[in-house]
Amino acid sequence: MGINRMVNLKSLWILFVVVAMTLTLTTMPILSGAALAAKRSSSSGSSSGGTKIFNKMTTPIHIRGVKVFRVHTVPSKVAVGSTFNLRGIVFNNSTATITFGNGTCVAPLSITFNKNVMTEPQTVSAACKPQTVTLKPGEQTPILSPNLSGKIFRATAPGVTNATLIFKYKAVTPTGKSHISDSISRTYAFDILATGSKPVSAPQTSPLTLH
Repeated sequence: MGINRMVNLKSLWILFVVVAMTLTLTTMPILSGAALAAKRSSSSGSSSGGTKIFNKMTTPIHIRGVKVFRVHTVPSKVAVGSTFNLRGIVFNNSTATITFGNGTCVAPLSITFNKNVMTEPQTVSAACKPQTVTLKPGEQTPILSPNLSGKIFRATAPGVTNATLIFKYKAVTPTGKSHISDSISRTYAFDILATGSKPVSAPQTSPLTLH
């Protein structure tokens, strides 16, 4: 009896050890995975927080509500060989006062064409003094490019042409002590006629009166 009891106790002890080792081996990967996930989560949270702070510090402020519309060529019909301008209206539908150059020295509109147009540089007087236009909320004014900004647009081939317009301006901050530089862009498509369509060049550029 004593021997059998000792054998049973020994068997139970071996069984207990086996069960304990099995449980240990089973739970260790789970605990390790949980710890690793927690570490990744903590690390990700720190990185995300840093990114948010970084973005908050570097993301530019955009002024909503400034628009350029009613864009058209001057003259209305452009043919190969003719020169032309692009005219539109700037509408300040924002809550801030904006300012921009009137085109006498620096054009407020930056324009690029996908094809059929060549930009010819012109000499600008060294004595040219930049003039600024101010638009309060709700105001609008015509805009012309090129005006007196030292370049000419000349049609070189017939076909539909896309003009990408970028209007650059500055918005006055609520304190009035600094300005925020911003811009908007849009694409305008127009048709250039063949040479036989009696090309008409744009009239001699003169200062555009802006309000």
